[in-house]
Amino acid sequence: MRTNIKRLSLGAAVLGLALGGTSLSLINQAQASTGGQSSTEQTQTSNSINLSQNDAINKFNEKYGSKSIKEIELKNKKNKYIYEVEGFDSEKEYKVKIDASNGKILKAKSENLDADDKEEALDLNGLISRSEATKIAQSKASGKAVKWSLEMDDRQPVWEVELKDGNKETEVKIDAKSQKILKTKTDEDKKDKKDSEKKDQVDHKENSFS
Repeated sequence: MRTNIKRLSLGAAVLGLALGGTSLSLINQAQASTGGQSSTEQTQTSNSINLSQNDAINKFNEKYGSKSIKEIELKNKKNKYIYEVEGFDSEKEYKVKIDASNGKILKAKSENLDADDKEEALDLNGLISRSEATKIAQSKASGKAVKWSLEMDDRQPVWEVELKDGNKETEVKIDAKSQKILKTKTDEDKKDKKDSEKKDQVDHKENSFS
């Protein structure tokens, strides 16, 4: 009887090892198929900026050829950083959306220019980089940079950097050549402006009825 019990115990142990080895093998295969990344690591990868500004412009040029660049924007949408590059020629304007983590073109469209449209082309030579603009913005206001845009504003190239610190948002405009801070605007400033506009509308209605 003892011999039979020993045999049964030994058989169960061998079976357990075999099943355990199979489970471990399946786990290893699953990790290999996903690159061994955790869900947090995968989120960080999809949320990373692997494409430079020049890379994004090159992607735009691959799609539409060499055009005048009007604006370059980088922002976070649904936990993913997206470049939006806008350009134009004498007849049309173009826009391309690019995944900043892998360079994939997500959307591209073109449309005819209106006769009264006055487009300004960016001269990208001699401008400060996005990281330099971020440092300048953070010297003026606290927070993490979450959005950047580079475009012509009143005939000068301007970086606009949006910083977020908790629930507080601050937009800093910087001359992309002289590095001078041109304007700083907080969400409180936006709220005050909206309240003032609403008050003006109410006053206008009251005056029209009087």
